[in-house]
Amino acid sequence: MNNSEYIVKFVTSLPQEYQISNNEIAVQGDMNQSDLSSLIQQLLSAENTDQEYNQLFDFFINGISLRSTLHEFITSNEIATEKTLQIEYLFAVPEPKLKQTINMNDWIIAIGKLNNQILTCLSNGDIVVCSEKGKILKTYKTKMAKSFTIFDNIIISTHWDCTVRIQRLTDNLELIAQGSLPSYGECSCINKKNTNEFCVGTSNGELIFFDLNTVKQQVIEMIQNFKVHQQQITCCQWIRNSTILTGSYDHSICIFNKRTETINKQLFAKDSAIIGLCYLENNQQIVSVHEDGYLKLWDSLSEQLIKIYKSSLSQLTCIAVNANGQVIVSSMDGNTYLWDLRGEVPLYQLNGEGKAFACTWIDNKILFGGSTNKLYVYNC
Repeated sequence: MNNSEYIVKFVTSLPQEYQISNNEIAVQGDMNQSDLSSLIQQLLSAENTDQEYNQLFDFFINGISLRSTLHEFITSNEIATEKTLQIEYLFAVPEPKLKQTINMNDWIIAIGKLNNQILTCLSNGDIVVCSEKGKILKTYKTKMAKSFTIFDNIIISTHWDCTVRIQRLTDNLELIAQGSLPSYGECSCINKKNTNEFCVGTSNGELIFFDLNTVKQQVIEMIQNFKVHQQQITCCQWIRNSTILTGSYDHSICIFNKRTETINKQLFAKDSAIIGLCYLENNQQIVSVHEDGYLKLWDSLSEQLIKIYKSSLSQLTCIAVNANGQVIVSSMDGNTYLWDLRGEVPLYQLNGEGKAFACTWIDNKILFGGSTNKLYVYNC
């Protein structure tokens, strides 16, 4: 047992009823997250006697999440304690619990949502529709695919014969159009401001642009193509009306402007390929996931690398963010990791098997899957 004592000041951005007086207090070094939560509850109850507090809180010191005793945290992070230690507290993120696994008939490479149903896209081209309770309602057979993108009821798929298909899912799966690509399509994204526009990132580093208004007899031709990377484009995201974010095996991230036909900005990871990207609209930051198991946080305005996180010993494969800014990352070790990017380590590891290729948020659930043909559903 550690007998160290520290003078701390608790701060928060939570609503007024969860704020305590800014007085400095002494706390024991052997207190952990649960102990500090109890202390905050007591302090809040003392100041607001007509309210009851039973919430758990997460704690951050210098932007790092507290996941040990206070003394162990201070020692391992070499934090100076000559002055008052400021500790930020926020509502705790509960540990996700495995709700169910749903067995598919091939590798899972994309997961999405249609109304209250789960869409799962498989490497053999199957598109599987499941109920919220996990019952498989229908399976649509399509061509063996390299990648899928799901947006509302539109599904874009790229295939091993260098084609791209656009399909609409209503009561049936309707082929809208099919087109040819100059090389393998590795990823795709839709312009959410104009859903007739989409682009495909290819194995030779090109972005290929299409417009559904040009479809004739279920055939679509590319309207523009640009060489954006020196190697395969692994991921892309349409972040504004004319701006597309791309990542590549050439270790770079590009912000490409379709209107001006130029690369506005290019960020260099230097030491590892980018496998997935996520744009954080509120603060204009980019999170990239890499083949060496690292996440990186970038400022898109200054083009500076802000922070590096170690997530897994294996290659990371997919990233998704929810409305609260919580990030999940799937890995070739079969697991998916839940992050609060203010911390140095993942909040939780969600256990899976085999290799996880896809992950997503659906409401308050985390879904992921891959080479074991199992779709894992965790409740948050």
